[in-house]
Amino acid sequence: MVNVPTDNDHAFSVELDVAKLNEVGNRLLIEGYLGELTEIVFAEDMLEIKGCEGTLRIKMNEKEFRALLNARRK
Repeated sequence: MVNVPTDNDHAFSVELDVAKLNEVGNRLLIEGYLGELTEIVFAEDMLEIKGCEGTLRIKMNEKEFRALLNARRK
């Protein structure tokens, strides 16, 4: 069964270099849906965004996250 996005869905997209590549076109793109968000927490220096369809983990502690938010506001 394929899940379709709804108004409460939160999607994600990840772009990264698989190897040291010089051209922007040579990248891997991963996309998916977390579904309705159920929780956002920091655990063991990881930002965890939990949804009913999955969990996205980013290696970033709360201090780094707050610094990023403050930088974007300026």
